[in-house]
Amino acid sequence: MKVKFLFLILLVSCNVPNNYYQVYKTNPENGSLKDDKVVFEDNNCIVYYDLWKNGGDVGFSIYNKTENDVVVDLKNTFFVLNGVAYTYFQNRTISNSINTGLSYQPIYPYRPSIFYTTSVVTTTSNSNTISYIEKDEQIIPPKTRINVAEFQVVNSRFKHCDLILYPSRNKIKTLNFNTDNTPFSFYNIISYKSKNEVFKLENKFFVSEITNYPESLMFDQVDTTSCGTKFYPPSEVFQKSTPDKFYLKYEYNYR
Repeated sequence: MKVKFLFLILLVSCNVPNNYYQVYKTNPENGSLKDDKVVFEDNNCIVYYDLWKNGGDVGFSIYNKTENDVVVDLKNTFFVLNGVAYTYFQNRTISNSINTGLSYQPIYPYRPSIFYTTSVVTTTSNSNTISYIEKDEQIIPPKTRINVAEFQVVNSRFKHCDLILYPSRNKIKTLNFNTDNTPFSFYNIISYKSKNEVFKLENKFFVSEITNYPESLMFDQVDTTSCGTKFYPPSEVFQKSTPDKFYLKYEYNYR
């Protein structure tokens, strides 16, 4: 009986999925890597990117350098992926719900006791919904910035015969690309007005490297402290994260 029980535990533990990451490195064609951001700039604005997110975050932060308002025209601002354009203005009605209420818990569940085995929570709440129509323009006051986000680069894994799907630590291979053979070329066209003059920014990227990694090679453990107190266990942080990279997480398929 004990042997069967141990075999069952081993079987269950073996079925826990292993995670892998496909990491994409990009080349910002007309931008530069500064500190923790990819930066594009003209005479009026600075545009910042941090692509590091599952799927690749092509949202941006745009800073107004001038002494006048800058108006971003979202109807004429596009994300372009492999030649297909998507407008940032979606003409949506957006609803947000706000819940307020009180929760009362009369029992003391943090004191283990044979007399208090359960606790009852009584909650009363009110819900308010606020709806608003999406704006087709965003005003940036002087010396301030706004954030614009909507799209990601990939939603499925890039497949290639030279990329091992589930690589071990000693079988990591990187595919390299240039502007002519890259599988992903993308950019934002940002249209804005300053002093009634129309400007367009094109922030271009292409994927220059793709690598598959097991999860064990993706993270480092870092000790964290706050106000002199050290926290345990250590925090796990991505060791390969830079603003010109992004990743796609996928799982081992046992079938």
